[in-house]
Order: sequence, then structure tokens, then C-alpha cells
Amino acid sequence: MAEVRKVPIDSLRPHPLNEKLYPINEEEDRELEESIRRYGLFDRLVATPEGLIVHGARRWRIAKKIGIKEVECEFREFDDLELAVIEFNRYRKKTPRIIKNEYDFLRRKLAPEAKERQQSTQLAGRDESGKPITKKDVGAVKFDGTEKKGEVREQAAEKLGVSSGQLYKIDYIYNHEKEAKDVVEKLDRGEISVHQAYEKVKSKVEPKPAKPKKKTWKCDACGREYGELDGAPRKYTICRDCLADFESWRAKKVLGLS
Repeated sequence: MAEVRKVPIDSLRPHPLNEKLYPINEEEDRELEESIRRYGLFDRLVATPEGLIVHGARRWRIAKKIGIKEVECEFREFDDLELAVIEFNRYRKKTPRIIKNEYDFLRRKLAPEAKERQQSTQLAGRDESGKPITKKDVGAVKFDGTEKKGEVREQAAEKLGVSSGQLYKIDYIYNHEKEAKDVVEKLDRGEISVHQAYEKVKSKVEPKPAKPKKKTWKCDACGREYGELDGAPRKYTICRDCLADFESWRAKKVLGLS
């Protein structure tokens, strides 16, 4: 059951996951500080009964900085503190890097659960759709700790409030940061979109093979170039036009017309 009361600001402390997933943004902090100085804290903080802040770590930090001594806080019990921290940040304005941080954390947390579900359904003799499986099917689908048919990514996307496709692109981009550092820096600065960054990184990491240059054939008589004929170079020494002219000339010669 939740309990709301005013408490000394020093009696609270942020959950460590806040600092790990959500790095300080000085510009955003300045805007929030100005708002708190002018209007105070609109929303109460949310914390565990022990005083561990689950929601409102930024507001707590800035309120403490400007000398606020007491804050209103809602104290609640949580089944999973770490998931609660992320859930409370669902509608926060996030950079792609923050989303990547959250996804990496959720993947480590959700992947073992997905593996356990897979193993339990196999042992029960049915796949995850409830369809019976044969003995040879058991273990046929390997689980490598990442997404099994996108299950983990789908779950993470739902918790983060983004589409699965967008999450895939963000993950792909930052997984190849070393190969495309310049592109990632532009994304971090907000100069390009996630889709633009994804296309640029993919072109660096997976360049398309160059199209083979079409073979051409050059007539020895007139010098004109022709494209490939039926997939193979021509075996003639002169083109058909020149050959027709030659045959006409030879016929006239034989007939004594020239």
C-alpha cells in the first residue's frame, strides 16, 4: 500500500540504475532547474520504504542542489525495482543511446526468462504455441542468449515504448559503433535520424558488391562498340552492318558491277 508524506531530502537516495542508464544532460538539467526554482516540484517522488528513489532521481538531485530541504514522496513496495525504474521512465524524452542502454539491461534480464520458458514448454512436450512436438524437435531450436524469434526484443520494445523495428536499428547502430564512429556521433548529436544512421552504418558494415562491368565488343572495321550479345562476347571481327556492306561490295565485284 502506498504512503505519501513529506520527508527530509537527505533521507532519500537514487536507485543506482538511474545513473547507469540515464547519463546527466546538462542542458536538460538547466531547464529543469529553472522550472523548479520558478514553480517548485510539481510531481512527488516515488521511493521504496527504505528511501531508494525509483522515480524522480533528476528532480531529487536538482532540488538538493538548489537547497530544498523537504520533498513530498510516495513510498511503495515493488516486485522488481529495476523494471520499475525503467517503467517510470517510459515517457521520458530519450536519446537513442539511452534506449540502447535500457535495451542492453533488459536483454540480460529477459533472455534467461525466455530460455526458461522455451525449456519448460519443450519438456512439457509442446512448443510455445501449444503444438505437440516430437522427440527429435526437443532442443532443435537453439537459444544463444539473444532473441528467440525476436521474443526478447518484442518484450523490451513494449517496456520501452518503442517499436521492435526501431529497437533493432538502434541496437544494430551501437553494436557497430567502432566501424562507424562518425555516424554514431552524428546520431548522438541529433543531426541525423535513427533510420538515416542505420542505413549509413549498414552500408559501411555490409557494403553491396559492385555490379560486374558489362563486356563490350568493338568492330575492327568501323570502331563502334556493342554490348554483350546473349551473355557472351561476339566472336566476329566486324559488325553485321560492316559485314553486309562487305558482302554487297564483293557481290558487285564478282558481277563486275564496280
